Amino acid sequence: MSDSSPDFARFLARSALVLLCGCAAVTTLVIAVDPYGLYGVVGPGRFSTVKPALNRYQEQIKQVRAVQARPNFVILGNSRAEIGLDPKASAFQAVGGQGYNLAIAGTGIGTSVRQLAQLQAAGIEPKTVIIGVEFLDFLPSATAPPVVSALPEPAPAAVPSGPVFWQFDALFSLASVKEALRTLRIQHDEEAATIDPDGFNPLKEYRAYVRNDGYAKIFAQRAQENARAFQRKSTTALNPADVKRLQALLATATAMRADVKLVIYPYHAQILALFEAAGLWPQFEAWKHVVVAVVAKAQRDHPDAKIALFDFSGFGAYNCEAVPDAGDAGASTKWYWEGGHFKKQLGDIVLARVMSAQGPALQQAAFGFKLDQASELDNVARIAAERNACAAAHPATFESARRLISG
Repeated sequence: MSDSSPDFARFLARSALVLLCGCAAVTTLVIAVDPYGLYGVVGPGRFSTVKPALNRYQEQIKQVRAVQARPNFVILGNSRAEIGLDPKASAFQAVGGQGYNLAIAGTGIGTSVRQLAQLQAAGIEPKTVIIGVEFLDFLPSATAPPVVSALPEPAPAAVPSGPVFWQFDALFSLASVKEALRTLRIQHDEEAATIDPDGFNPLKEYRAYVRNDGYAKIFAQRAQENARAFQRKSTTALNPADVKRLQALLATATAMRADVKLVIYPYHAQILALFEAAGLWPQFEAWKHVVVAVVAKAQRDHPDAKIALFDFSGFGAYNCEAVPDAGDAGASTKWYWEGGHFKKQLGDIVLARVMSAQGPALQQAAFGFKLDQASELDNVARIAAERNACAAAHPATFESARRLISG
């Protein structure tokens, strides 16, 4: 027994040493490669300049990066803003300073409220805040209980996973090791899913999808997904909690004395045709009226506030870009990846509109209509005229939407 005890002790010591060395190696790899852009120990231009797209802790990691960047302007919203609105766009040259895209795919207005509040808590007050507002986020499910007419205060949205847990897991986990190795692998891959240092998602992986499947197939697949999703939405109600969240978001932004630009996304005509076919169009117009009213109230409550609402929806030349025919695998598009997401090229035009002087010329602009209580009826007339022209030029877009909804 006494002879084996030293051997067992040596075995335990060696095992502990191997374990410690393994832990040190894992930690060193993650810190050095820095797949999430959190540490900055190794300078740029080495072996991990390109960072992979975030697959976990997106909100937390983007928030940390934004605090590190201390941006002069921020972009909030969902995937449409994340891949369409580039903080490096020339439209921001007049603003100057660093910008950051905090938009996250699949999130709603509650996430934007939380993100802006966290920036404020960190002592960061951007001078310009661009907010993508998503109509579909305000629609409850068709099977949900009827909403009440009052506007209850929503419970504060909690940040998933406490700071200690996610920071530890991002540093020391098998998933982080895999992300570090993926980071090394994609440095020269022009079709890898990546994220820029300023939070913008260039959607490089779509290049492979387009090459392999073609735009026609991608548009068709996304139209089918949207048709199913839209049929599950209520055609008679808006979610009052999301209206309150929009009010809270504007209150936080105006408290920062920020120049607030709200953007109704430039939905492709295919999406709007599906709204029509699914019976959502009356709700779409009612939602715009509510957003206009929320903006007007915020301006009354804060007379010095700078808030502008721009409607990029409609059936104009950009929105009514031709959907490639199923038999034309080589057809390309300039403005849209598919019906749900616009390209950076169109996003740059959107940003040029909202960041330019807000005079009469912009008020009358067909794309990027400045929307307020005085111009609501003009906007409805504009969209109706655009729809007639688009339907005449591309009737298949509307016929396809009706077929998809009718099943």
